[in-house]
Amino acid sequence: MITPTHAFTRGAIDHHVRVMASTSALSLLAVFLTDILTLTYIAMLHDEALVAAVGIAKTLAFFNASLVAGIIVAAGTMISRRVGQGACASVPALVTHMLLLATLASAGVAFIQWLYLDFFAGLLGANAPTSTIARQFIGLALLSSPLMTIGQAAAQALRACGYSGRALAVVLAAALCLAVVDPLLIFVLDLRLWGAGLSCLIAGAIGTLFGLHQLHRHVGLSGKLRWRLLRLYGGRINRVALPFTLASLAMPLMLTYSMVQLATFGVSVMAGMALMDRVLQIVYCLYFALPGALIPILAQNLGAGAGLRVQATLRSACKLVIGHGLAVWALLLIAAPWLGQLFGLSGPGRQLVEQLCRFGPGLWLLIGLDFIALSLFISRGRVWWVPAFAWLRATLGSVPFIWAGAQLYGASGVMLGLWCGNALIAVMSIATAVAINRRGTYWAHEH
Repeated sequence: MITPTHAFTRGAIDHHVRVMASTSALSLLAVFLTDILTLTYIAMLHDEALVAAVGIAKTLAFFNASLVAGIIVAAGTMISRRVGQGACASVPALVTHMLLLATLASAGVAFIQWLYLDFFAGLLGANAPTSTIARQFIGLALLSSPLMTIGQAAAQALRACGYSGRALAVVLAAALCLAVVDPLLIFVLDLRLWGAGLSCLIAGAIGTLFGLHQLHRHVGLSGKLRWRLLRLYGGRINRVALPFTLASLAMPLMLTYSMVQLATFGVSVMAGMALMDRVLQIVYCLYFALPGALIPILAQNLGAGAGLRVQATLRSACKLVIGHGLAVWALLLIAAPWLGQLFGLSGPGRQLVEQLCRFGPGLWLLIGLDFIALSLFISRGRVWWVPAFAWLRATLGSVPFIWAGAQLYGASGVMLGLWCGNALIAVMSIATAVAINRRGTYWAHEH
């Protein structure tokens, strides 16, 4: 069960921030690397249709996870506040009903995607020899989505209670299972794409079982499901989940427009951007993991009324973002001349990579600080600022900057323009978060 030694309301804040950020980043990195491994294994079969099928399945899984993420984040925030307030007795029921809500939402999205399974498989070509196998693989990937959701929800619930190491273990259990089972089924048993689909299902089941075991042992799970509690928690969770989901829908719009603009500069540039996407996922996984890491710390201390610890958490997170960002900048400056050559890019693609590595990390420092602002919005209950800035970022912070960058600096200008616009919106978001935090701190002192 939850013990005081695991609460973020005690102990060194810097330690809590470092541990939560590093374990959350490692969890995210494990997911990224297993996705790349699966794609690599299928690519070794030398069939582009199979690789495309994996791409479609991963896109559908990402869409599913993005829609369910709001429920997981909202419930995690509620759990953290309960722990901070010392109301640990109500946490098992909250965790149990959160798992049910997340599972139902994921299964619902997967079912809708299943109804269009023939359409997605048809994208590979209706008469392609591998279309039937691709259909089966995408179907297995859809079946695994609710299982993956339970594993991720269990991990976030453990983080919310202070068990960051156990949360990492849940994610790593699923990732390691996928990394081991994938080559066995694909190559050793010669199941090819069908084997990759079974691997997703098995890994999802392992993550689910291990996650539920950890929750039952260290947090507790309620043995009873009550419609009244499901409706009550569902309503409260939806206050965060709805705006969070609306914010998630803005990113595809922004990325689609940038990719359309990049495509006009040729295949080499697109290959260079594909490489940079993977590089950015890896080097900035700490930034992407920050909301999942910071929200439990902030929410617990807000629940406990520990305003000074909230300020200390924000200062520690800022130092971590800046320190990591400068280290990444130095690393990319060194690696820039070698990356394009290592992956066999031709002139335009190599030039794009070098330009982005030289100038992009400076802008990413501001984008990284924006993740802290996002965490504060959610923790303080000002959630509608999240979609407001997300859609501002995807429109005014993207379209004019991408267009101007393309006109002035070509392919590299597209991405640098995008990041400039995003950095400008990040400054606005950070300023808003600072104002909200000061107002909240002032109110707490006065009352």
